[in-house]
Amino acid sequence: MNNTLWAYAAYLAVCVGITIWVARTLRRHGLVLLTNGHLDGAELSEAYSHLLIVGFYLVNFGAICFLLKTTQQIVTAEAAIEVASYKVGMILVVLGAMHFAILASLASMRKNRDEDERLREVSELHSRRRMGEI
Repeated sequence: MNNTLWAYAAYLAVCVGITIWVARTLRRHGLVLLTNGHLDGAELSEAYSHLLIVGFYLVNFGAICFLLKTTQQIVTAEAAIEVASYKVGMILVVLGAMHFAILASLASMRKNRDEDERLREVSELHSRRRMGEI
């Protein structure tokens, strides 16, 4: 196996491993953020989280594929490490951007849910006042 193939193999192994780890971390902790310990809406939160993770995988594996090809001649081990590290660095930047985009999406969903909950409470309070319960 030549140096280019070694660089490709290292790049793919590192990038796929990191992508899977980040996705699992986002899934586990993002679901907690969405549900906030409440069981109501857990199914919707689970579905939303799953869809976000699928999109995360698609974008990141697509970026990994786009960045795989190199036009550089890799004749030494040092050159292979340099090319692989550059490509891994680019994927880490993409992963980081996706991570923050998903966190922003989760935070927005949670904020909307909290606002809906407050509006329901206020509406219920007004209804109870009109009925003379309060």
